[in-house]
Amino acid sequence: MKHFLSLSILVVLSILQVNAQIVIDNTLTVEEYVQNVLLGEGVVASNITFNGGPANINVTQVASFNSTNANVGIENGIFMASGGVTLAQGPNNSSGLTVDTGLGNFNGSDPDLIAISSGFGINDWCIIEFDFVPTGDSISFNYVWGSEEYMEWVNSPFNDIFGFFLSGPGINGTFSNDAINIALVPGTSLPVTIDNVNLNNNGSYYVDNGDGFTAPNSTDEFYIQFDGFTISLVAQAQVQCGQTYHIKLALADSGDSALDCGVFLEEGSFSSNALNIVGTVDNPPGFLPGNTVLEG
Repeated sequence: MKHFLSLSILVVLSILQVNAQIVIDNTLTVEEYVQNVLLGEGVVASNITFNGGPANINVTQVASFNSTNANVGIENGIFMASGGVTLAQGPNNSSGLTVDTGLGNFNGSDPDLIAISSGFGINDWCIIEFDFVPTGDSISFNYVWGSEEYMEWVNSPFNDIFGFFLSGPGINGTFSNDAINIALVPGTSLPVTIDNVNLNNNGSYYVDNGDGFTAPNSTDEFYIQFDGFTISLVAQAQVQCGQTYHIKLALADSGDSALDCGVFLEEGSFSSNALNIVGTVDNPPGFLPGNTVLEG
């Protein structure tokens, strides 16, 4: 009986140990992850692509995640990575992990990622794009950005890069299609990069996750693999309700193809605020078409 009890305890402890880490699920297509996991209220998406091609495919760089028993800061959502998605699994027992994607996407050139990387070429790019129509006058979503280049390669030519590039009516930016980057350090116009968010710069938005050698981060699977990552941040922008917009969610290794990076996007958080219709006009001016909504 004592042997049976001891064995039962060991089985329970083993199960707890397996579950006490981030769970990665790579079984769906990119399009399914966008439509069924990322999107929330008030947004209808279409024309979803992955790396410029069809999104109805399963790839090694996109997955869903559950971090209830890990330290991501977001419990559920989709995970995009410059390497294979398994790289996020803890513990943080490597100072610089690289996981082959099997896609062979090296020496590329995306104009928006290149602009953020100060001209260096990109490798292992992971780019999801889609059109969407918001029902309100703003959109937002929550994310966490992480990299294996923390902290050794801060302020160096090797700088993992990412951005959320939004274009459409009323938006006039400096990126492709007059897009703006809405992955910004809060309260600034600075893009979120390992140079702009780290222990020494905007440290209140940074989580130091160890160096890959030091316990408990290097031994406890609660800690994900990235040496550093941001707290949960919000990407947001003003839009015009009922109009069609385009978003490009993009990341890549810059300067080389080593030391991977990734971004966690919260489940159901890509959403638009609902309009509050407070009244109607009994005798609208003749120049207004039917079913017109007037702001204010």
